[in-house]
Amino acid sequence: MNSIDTEDFITPRYDVAIESDVRYGEAVVDFGTTPRTRPLLLDIYRPVGAPDVARPALVLAFGGAFHRGSRQTDIVQEDGHENTPISGYCHEFARRGYVCFSIDYRLTPEDPQPGTTPLLLNPMGISRDRIDFVRRIMGLPPSTPVMIANAIEAAIDDMGTAIDWVHANAQALGVAPDRIAAGGFSAGAMMALAAAYGQKSPAAAVVALSGAMGIAEMHKYIVAADAPPAILFRGANDLPGMGPINDALHLHMQTLGVDHESYIVDDGSHFYPACASITPVAGTHHASVEDAIARFLATRMVAAPGIAA
Repeated sequence: MNSIDTEDFITPRYDVAIESDVRYGEAVVDFGTTPRTRPLLLDIYRPVGAPDVARPALVLAFGGAFHRGSRQTDIVQEDGHENTPISGYCHEFARRGYVCFSIDYRLTPEDPQPGTTPLLLNPMGISRDRIDFVRRIMGLPPSTPVMIANAIEAAIDDMGTAIDWVHANAQALGVAPDRIAAGGFSAGAMMALAAAYGQKSPAAAVVALSGAMGIAEMHKYIVAADAPPAILFRGANDLPGMGPINDALHLHMQTLGVDHESYIVDDGSHFYPACASITPVAGTHHASVEDAIARFLATRMVAAPGIAA
């Protein structure tokens, strides 16, 4: 096999091959009526012509208030702003040499079974303002705390299942099992944070694009400096509450000595493109969201021993 170094993962250089509708598990929906299982699917984005090594991987989940979106697209246009879809991040990081996985997961309207490993410490206290805004757009009645808690727990389980599947099948997938990052946008970022830190899924790093973790959860699940490194983003004009909770996570990690970077997206709402300019809260200056992620992952996922073989 050929050896590779950090710089190989900074600049987009490869064409991308996409394998769609790959089954990574199954899970229960219609939980309150007639329970049934449905397949959980993902799409794999691979760099074409990349050196023959076990490559770092990204497992990414879309956003949509746990109600809408898909692994193909979660673009939202709102008040003149628009986000890059998670599939777009998968494509761009496959161009840099990563094997990327855009995952499907169960959504609230499917009435998913919440699982048997609850991570939410105050499920009745979850803010539902944005969720009910999305439900009105979808023509659905207001949510209930139990409904939303069940959906969030199910989604976290699905993220954990996806990470575990990639880890278990790493050799066949051409992935380095100790170089799997979890990430996502909004709901997907919340899932990644909870799976990596709460479920202790085998994630080597976390990429959180406007994702939240409750104060109680971060203090229970992130307790030592050796927690997986994370890169955090929020818009300068993000959803209400996103700024304080993101800042609290940054300060908690800083206090513990957890390796992390935190950025504010300049003039960004909750929905911002990968090319948006950013201002560091904790980290170095980078030109854009995408550039910061590329540099962060290259130094944490590639520069560490073991990637080249």
